[in-house]
Amino acid sequence: MVSLQKAEAVQRASLLEINSMHIAVDLTGDDRTFTSTSTISFSSRRTGTSTFCDFAGEELLSVELNGTPVPHHAWQDNRIRLARLANSNVLTVTGRMAYSSDGEGLHRHVDPADGRTYLYAMSFLDAAPRWFACFDQPDLKTTVAMTVRAPRGWTVLGNGRFTQTEPGLWELFPTPPLATYFITLVAGPYASVLDEVPKTATSDPVMLGLHAKQSLATELQNEAADLFAVTRASFGAYHDLFGVPYAFGDYHQVFVPDFNAGAMENPGCVTFRDSYLFRGAATEFERGSRACTVAHELAHQWFGDLVTMRWWDDLWLNESFAEYLAHRVCSNSTRYPLWVDFGINRKDWGMVADQSPSTHPVAGNGAVDAAAALADFDGISYAKGAALLKQLVAHLGDEVFLAGLRDYIGRYQYRNAELAELLRCWTRAGADNLSEWSQAWLTTTGADTLRSVGGRIVRTGDERREHRMAVAALDTSGSELDRLQVRVRGDGVDPGLSAAVVVPDAADQTWASIRFDDELSALASISAVADPLTRVVLWNSLRDSVRNAELDPGVVRHRVVADLPDDPSDQIVRSLLGFAADELVGHFTPMADRPERLQELAAVAEQVMQTAAPGTDRQLVGWQQLIRTGSDVERLTAWLSGENLPRQQQLDDELRWAIVTRLAELGHPEQIEVLARQDSSASARNHAAHARAATPDAEAKARALRIVTEPNDLSAYEVYATASGLFASGSPQLLVELAEQWFDRIAGTARFRTGWALGTVIRLSFPVRATSPQVLARAERQLGAPDLVPLARRALVDGTDKLRRAVAVTTRFPA
Repeated sequence: MVSLQKAEAVQRASLLEINSMHIAVDLTGDDRTFTSTSTISFSSRRTGTSTFCDFAGEELLSVELNGTPVPHHAWQDNRIRLARLANSNVLTVTGRMAYSSDGEGLHRHVDPADGRTYLYAMSFLDAAPRWFACFDQPDLKTTVAMTVRAPRGWTVLGNGRFTQTEPGLWELFPTPPLATYFITLVAGPYASVLDEVPKTATSDPVMLGLHAKQSLATELQNEAADLFAVTRASFGAYHDLFGVPYAFGDYHQVFVPDFNAGAMENPGCVTFRDSYLFRGAATEFERGSRACTVAHELAHQWFGDLVTMRWWDDLWLNESFAEYLAHRVCSNSTRYPLWVDFGINRKDWGMVADQSPSTHPVAGNGAVDAAAALADFDGISYAKGAALLKQLVAHLGDEVFLAGLRDYIGRYQYRNAELAELLRCWTRAGADNLSEWSQAWLTTTGADTLRSVGGRIVRTGDERREHRMAVAALDTSGSELDRLQVRVRGDGVDPGLSAAVVVPDAADQTWASIRFDDELSALASISAVADPLTRVVLWNSLRDSVRNAELDPGVVRHRVVADLPDDPSDQIVRSLLGFAADELVGHFTPMADRPERLQELAAVAEQVMQTAAPGTDRQLVGWQQLIRTGSDVERLTAWLSGENLPRQQQLDDELRWAIVTRLAELGHPEQIEVLARQDSSASARNHAAHARAATPDAEAKARALRIVTEPNDLSAYEVYATASGLFASGSPQLLVELAEQWFDRIAGTARFRTGWALGTVIRLSFPVRATSPQVLARAERQLGAPDLVPLARRALVDGTDKLRRAVAVTTRFPA
């Protein structure tokens, strides 16, 4: 499939104006294909010229332009060439379309729990033409009407309220102007729960719907109260922040199977991965993370949907704003304070991306086509962009920041905009020198380094960047003695603080790599520092120093063992234990030493579990991490049987699968098939796929490698689960041999995988745990292949960078 070039999009947008679109879909055929008819009314600014529409169906049945048939040979490379345009045109395209199993286009899922069929459409980037013909680019917005014929008894949802005009026939009346990438359709025997956002002085009532497949109906009911509470609070907050009411009628949130992203902001009908409906015990911070996703997608109804970026190189106008606003709104308007989560999880994700060779600017990322844009759908566009907005608030002040946003949304609603127009809105609101700020922060790559040296903050990096941040002075016990707000310009600043430890960016307000000389060694315990955001900064500095081979992983491991059990934040404990297991004693530890080092983490998890109050989140976090890191097969087997469980903790399906997976990693896979027979859910299939792949013997690895590198009929999630388990365990020799085979085969997966699925499988299965110079040399050779598609190249570049860092660390710090 040819990906749309930015130059082509600019040319087509200069020629066309789309007046309306009607999509007719018949879902009552076979289980492999459906029919779709698009009728598009559009104007051409130049008569007699030509253009193309996008169509990625399985079979083109008919095309008419202004009542005249278009020859079938006009369809090539998923484009239909349209010649001799009139001033006013009507295009009708009918095709037989294939259901997908990769989470893009119109995805079809048969629930293994009960055999029911569920559909949902994911149109993001190049996927819309896989289920309807269209002019597929974000700046050709138009109103959309839809007719859907579906099996009787199904629910049909979309970007507006569907009306069932007769049994099985549903009509959607014209929506406000939509971009093609967020047009959606949801159909199937979904379970539903309804509520509403009440009418206010400035907005009409909004009907709310929550939906999931029938096998998750109990989980949906259990989570509905919290989901509705977060949604209503977020609606109120955004109405107050933006001064523009929600524009898209009803608001449905649908929890769908096999979903590639966390969620997708389709106006009026947001789709989420259904793992947000927890099948097992969930902690407060897991619900907080879900609340953030709910608030994020609702923010998109204004940033992205009401006002849409003109081209994908301004993706940050969607994602960075939704990321920042969601953390702000949840922290201020719900019971979930999320800035610790942002610092310990999201910023860490963004910092890794920003230090990779694949780094790119937040704004104007140079996406020459839609496929390249999808490769940049990463921690820079989300987390770094949000961190820069947080820094911009410190620069402008909240009043000017919000006034500019209100101007932007009010001025460009239902239309498209770009960075320069947003900057003008902030300037009208009172901002000065925003062009300089933007050039220094938004159009550059990488992070400055702020180093604490004898009380002075020394800056290296881009001298145009000014950091506005807090600096804290700590004594050796971790008590905070003083705190100042400073501006860091040029080569640094001396805040005039005298203390054992001086912490730059103590409130986590800017975007920078934080470093200390020898000061941290004087700090008795990181966990004794009262401010959780300061602890986040300290832990992130240690993580980043290890990744850059500046600090011995053993030093950080000893900090984790000594300090982490006493940290007051369950979120920090969970995140740092995860980092330690995945990276610190994973690929940053020589392969032969990993089992012994993992047992040190198991002891930390044991301490967290044993010292926590029974039945608490903290006890559950400790238990989950002990299951993940422990090697006592007898104890794990007893827990699987329900024996000797931690006090007031219950064994649920997710914990059972965690235990079975750990037993498989330890070479005891016997319980996989036993539990798979007991649990018929789709989630169980995915867990079983991961556990089989994680079994450390050559035959299991060979089967898993075939699943990852050859075509098959498994769901996308089962393939992802297999990919993530492929290098999860195994002897050093087995992992190195497996890595060689992986590199021999992985490039060929681009022949039968595209889009999100291609990049995800490579990323999840990349052999970073086969940490050896031999494997690194093989990875470097792989990058030299000339015919790698953008998503495959991006995944290989990022994976190779992680492996390169791991080899550097294990070479410099071998013991």
